[in-house]
Amino acid sequence: MDARTRSRRWLAAAALAALGAVGSGHAQEPRFRGGTNLVRLDVYVSVHGQAVTDLTQDDFEVREDNAPQTVSSFELIRAAAPAPDSVRVEPNTVAEMRDRAGQPNTRLFVLFLDTYHTHVEGSYRAQNPMAALLDRVIGEHDLVGVMTPDISARNIAFSPRTVPIERLLRDNWAWGERQRDNTLDPRDQRLMQCYPDTEATTGIAQALIARRREGQMLKSLEDLVQHLEGTREERSFVLLLTEGWMMPRPDGQLAAPIRLRDGSELRPGGPEPIGVTPDGKLATGSPVGPTPESCERQRALLASEDLEMGYQLLMRQANRANVSFYPIDPRGLVAFDTDLGPGRLVGPVADAQRMAMRQSNLRRLAAETDGEVVLNTNLEVAGPRLLTDVGSYYLLGYVSTNTKLDGRYRRLSVRVKRPGVEVRARPGYLAPSQADVAAAQTTASASQATPTGRVSEALSRLPVSRRPAALLLHASGGPGAVDVTIELDRAAAAAPEWAKGGTAKVSLDPADRGGPSRVIEELTWEPGTRIHTMRLPSAATIAPGRYTVRVEALPSGMRAPVIVSTLVDVPATTALLGSALRATRRGPGTGRGFQPTADARFRRTERLVAEVPRVDGEAVVAGRLLNSTGQLMQIPVMVGERTDDATGARTVTAELSLAPLAAGEYVLELTATRGDRTETLTYAIRLVP
Repeated sequence: MDARTRSRRWLAAAALAALGAVGSGHAQEPRFRGGTNLVRLDVYVSVHGQAVTDLTQDDFEVREDNAPQTVSSFELIRAAAPAPDSVRVEPNTVAEMRDRAGQPNTRLFVLFLDTYHTHVEGSYRAQNPMAALLDRVIGEHDLVGVMTPDISARNIAFSPRTVPIERLLRDNWAWGERQRDNTLDPRDQRLMQCYPDTEATTGIAQALIARRREGQMLKSLEDLVQHLEGTREERSFVLLLTEGWMMPRPDGQLAAPIRLRDGSELRPGGPEPIGVTPDGKLATGSPVGPTPESCERQRALLASEDLEMGYQLLMRQANRANVSFYPIDPRGLVAFDTDLGPGRLVGPVADAQRMAMRQSNLRRLAAETDGEVVLNTNLEVAGPRLLTDVGSYYLLGYVSTNTKLDGRYRRLSVRVKRPGVEVRARPGYLAPSQADVAAAQTTASASQATPTGRVSEALSRLPVSRRPAALLLHASGGPGAVDVTIELDRAAAAAPEWAKGGTAKVSLDPADRGGPSRVIEELTWEPGTRIHTMRLPSAATIAPGRYTVRVEALPSGMRAPVIVSTLVDVPATTALLGSALRATRRGPGTGRGFQPTADARFRRTERLVAEVPRVDGEAVVAGRLLNSTGQLMQIPVMVGERTDDATGARTVTAELSLAPLAAGEYVLELTATRGDRTETLTYAIRLVP
């Protein structure tokens, strides 16, 4: 493995590890807009770079294809003030990360490091300014992820914490690889072997390598845009560190036959290589290395690619997906596009033209996607401008007067009645088609109706890391209330900072609510205590809907609290069961009784009892155990019921012995049936040695 490959793999691994590698292998279902004709629109209003935050719903006029629309929902989303990493709540699971990324009051950022088209000098200079910028931009409720051309967009780990990214930028500051000849990867080496930089093939390999890298970069950005479109409808911000691209059109001269001085046609690949045959003999023409046919085939493919057309398509896709690009040249003020030296292939005039083309393409990307570009200036100077550009905004909603499911692009325009303000909003959206609606309905039904779909969704709720978190939280919704289990990990409980106990604040708020949480319970964490259970609210009932449970635990030996949160649904009165199973365990460390737990890790020496509130007293409930691929395990699940003597509340129980199972991941499934109605709940566990 060469230096370039090692460097790029190390950076990709570091970027995934910086926030936690959340690519669980379970495909994310495509996101479909909540209503056929319901449109949400984020609008940024400013005066001289300062956000205007005192407008009302009546101040806005929205038109779709020149037809006026009636704004039916209106909300001001205020940019959260910067907060230390210690108070930023980390998503506990892949499912929570996806759900939080799709929330309208969450701003979503991606830091894209264009390793192919950034000099090492630029990556070095970017580390401190970008770390400072992220620390000032990312608020407590925002999410940010890192991507490179070597990372699939579906593997981006979004987190509110910026310290791991700052560490990534500083520990791996040499990620810029442009014009570093000593770090060529095998694909580039094959091209240079095919077309050595001499005589008739001078410059051909360099031109093909440049095209290959730009094409790879373009595909990576397309992958990112498609992923963000499936994640959220509101705007996403991409901070793109790059020096720009040429985006060439098809080149007939590059694809033309190569003629030698004597008029013969070149046979690419250089001299016949000497290698070892499968039977161990030395011979020329070893199967190792490029063949003339493969060289010419790759040259023809690369030379015929229309990257400019693909670039235009990318900008249209980003426009429709509501993704704004902020290209940043980290070098600051530059005079030349290519390095000076004996290997330079272009003169001063051509060099200036190349640099102008690169910067022009970056300006186009920013202009077409309603972003900003940072060129020929230090990032420290441009930082405040970016801060105001991604600040507070208004979230408008309307029901489109165009009820056709035609899949056509619809242009949007937003006007504010107040004079002298600058208004920025997405220029349009792609309406759903009949096929989109049918596909979304089929996908949603399949994910709920098939064991594989339910298993994938359940496994995505397991903790991202197999290493235990210090504080664990689980919540289950029942009729008018939420049952909460808070558990301190055994290792954390034994740590010096928890030796004298501590305190905890617990809040319960509607999931779509922004701003500070409302504390409704306060706990004293006694020394040696690991688990707290409670019902929220304790003396009232709450309406059906989705809620956020947030816990801030402060050990006596720490200044900053440990914060965890989770989402929970309170079921409607017409439901058959509560919204989630809650677990209890019995084993060598729990005594004779079952102990509530928020930890999904179990051992074979334990028994598991999962509980869920019964909403409908007549429903018939059955249980079964599935493995990680959705196959039925021949392990009996004993389903029963108990009644609370004080309140009369009925709870369904499902007991399972874990002794026959091997280490791995499993899903306990409960199904409630009444007449033609069926509801299914799942609880994923990770069996550890």
